[in-house]
Amino acid sequence: MKACIINAATSSKRIAVINDKALEKIYLQEQSENQIIGDIYWGKVVKVLPHMQAAFIDIGLSMNGFIHRNELVSYQQSENPHKDQQPMSAFIREGEKVLVQVVKEGIGTKGPKLTGIIEFSSDELVYLPHGNYVAVSKKIAEPKRQQWKQLGERLKQGMEGFLFRTAIAEKSEAAVQHEIKELQEKYERLERQTQGMKAPTLVSKGQDFLETRVQAALQQGIDGIVVDDFDLYQHLQTTYPNSSIEYYKGNENIFSFYDVERQIEKLLKRIVWLKSGGYIVIDETEAMTVVDVNTGKFSGKDNIRKTMLQTNMEAAYELSKQMQLRHLGGMILIDFINMPHKEDRTEVERYMKKLCEQDEVRTNVVGFTELGILQLTRKKVRNSIGSTLTMPCEVCEGTGKMIDSKTAAFQIERVIWEHRGAEEEAIWIETRSDVINEMKAQGFLNALEEMVKKTVYLTPSDDYTNAFVLRQLGSNEQIQKRVSASI
Repeated sequence: MKACIINAATSSKRIAVINDKALEKIYLQEQSENQIIGDIYWGKVVKVLPHMQAAFIDIGLSMNGFIHRNELVSYQQSENPHKDQQPMSAFIREGEKVLVQVVKEGIGTKGPKLTGIIEFSSDELVYLPHGNYVAVSKKIAEPKRQQWKQLGERLKQGMEGFLFRTAIAEKSEAAVQHEIKELQEKYERLERQTQGMKAPTLVSKGQDFLETRVQAALQQGIDGIVVDDFDLYQHLQTTYPNSSIEYYKGNENIFSFYDVERQIEKLLKRIVWLKSGGYIVIDETEAMTVVDVNTGKFSGKDNIRKTMLQTNMEAAYELSKQMQLRHLGGMILIDFINMPHKEDRTEVERYMKKLCEQDEVRTNVVGFTELGILQLTRKKVRNSIGSTLTMPCEVCEGTGKMIDSKTAAFQIERVIWEHRGAEEEAIWIETRSDVINEMKAQGFLNALEEMVKKTVYLTPSDDYTNAFVLRQLGSNEQIQKRVSASI
């Protein structure tokens, strides 16, 4: 059974897709805490880069957005046959105000990627006020596909564009015309809204974290959705009436119940064991991800060459899964077990390419270097699981990792939430000082105590090997005595 498990009852939202209990996909709100893909901003051009044919735009975030010349409406609508030779000043100037949409999150030191070709999406179609083309999903068979294209051309006004998705085949022409009219009016309202508005400012918010991931899971084919938040459960039932939606009522954290929590913890470990007894070591650095393949306990029953090849093939399969689960991106270098025979390297490379073709994130297998290292690149679409949930360890001065304070605070919240139905009136938790500060920031702890109707006692610990320890549940009097005695 393939199911989408949604942990939305607590502050940090998480979505997992499991297939026969095995974790297949994981999305954490921490990775998209300030998710801005699809957001529309009224921005201000702060710097034009003629040599890069691009510009930086202040949209009110900590880092300026980046837009390429080809993403500017002024460039796309220019009728000059030599516009490619024109200077950037012909299309955009410093101090100018522009309407832009975020197409890619900022990662690390890079700001978000922007476009001036705004789009509004629904399950059936994408409306582009300045797209200037009509396209229809190739999954719609002829002659229906041509009929939809003709309808789009007939409804298109000026420089508008439409992309008709597969789901539009179930709609009537009247319903599609009505939806297009609503999207056109939405864009007109948005344009009026920006008149006289100060830049930079957010004009329109894109889809939220949960909505985006649920839609993606349904499109990929799942048997059902299980959610632990009743309001979201009702919303999903209304939004997706033809899908199987189940409300999880247990006290145990839903991710623990479905064994997702344990599998997430494994994603933070460097070593991944293979079924044969071999293992791979995954090290993320700022510049790249380095993977080392080892035979480990696997000696093989036949000759050494066959053992090495079998281990490398198994490692390639496991690594393709780990790249997706850990959300690895950028340069990835794989040091497979030495293969002296060229045919073996070719077989491993061919297999790796086949696996990467199934990855929804664009991945390019470059090939083996002279030193026998397989090079590949994977598009960075979000921060990795490791960089999201951990930070450099303060004790070992950056040579190791530990759970960061925000992640630990969310973990504590989930543990406290599991005990919301317990008779005891107080909970004592020992954790790091930075985690205590995170828990107390912006009224987070007070709000949590109000929701679970319990007093939470937090005391500092110098143990950096554990994010926190639940010391005791009991009455206020009992725990106050224990806390006082421990100070």
